Amino acid sequence: MKSLLTTYETVYKVEGMTCQACADTIETGIKTNLGVLLAHVSLEKKELRIQSDTIFEINHINSVVTNLGDYRIRDNNPSLISNIVEYFVSKKPIVIALSLVTISSLALQVPTNTFDINKWFMTYMGLFFMLFSFLKLLNVSGFSMTFRKYDLISKKIPVFSTIYPYIELALAIAFLTESLLMYAMIFTLIFMISQSIGVYNSLRSSEQIQCACMGSAISLPLSSLTLIENLIMISMATYMIQTYF
Repeated sequence: MKSLLTTYETVYKVEGMTCQACADTIETGIKTNLGVLLAHVSLEKKELRIQSDTIFEINHINSVVTNLGDYRIRDNNPSLISNIVEYFVSKKPIVIALSLVTISSLALQVPTNTFDINKWFMTYMGLFFMLFSFLKLLNVSGFSMTFRKYDLISKKIPVFSTIYPYIELALAIAFLTESLLMYAMIFTLIFMISQSIGVYNSLRSSEQIQCACMGSAISLPLSSLTLIENLIMISMATYMIQTYF
């Protein structure tokens, strides 16, 4: 007598996909490595649907998916803490970058044995622009192509996306040397508002766009953290303009 096999269908959430090629890569990798009956990845829903004669542990699937690229399978019923941890893990490059800027700018306050918020803001913004301009300058053309997809100024003036990494470098020098601060703050305010509106519009329309803030060398999709990063810079620039001028 022929035995009947039970077929299971399981749906998993996928993080890290930015285009259809990502979805196709994951789908092919799952079929090849897990030998499932059916595997389908939806870029729109960010889901992996598997039909198989067994139920796979998430860690088992992740061992396959993480080797295919910067992708990750999420727990279908995560706790609040797990959600928070997963969110920041998925944004690791920008979290590390912002942490380095924050720690470094605070460390520079130590020799004075005092905390001057104005000095800290200037140092933070200077280090911020220095680090992020470096990442963009590694591949200006690659950054430019991504940046003009959402930045309002670049959409109107395409050449702006090409010179922006150099503008960030100039702003870094201005803040770190405390030179031409009024112009640096005003330009920071204008540029960050332009980017924030563009990021907000892209997130609202669920566009699958790479974040250009870290250049093209690091693959990172636009997220609410990108918007928060820009809003922090807007807040600092606004405070400094009111304080100094």
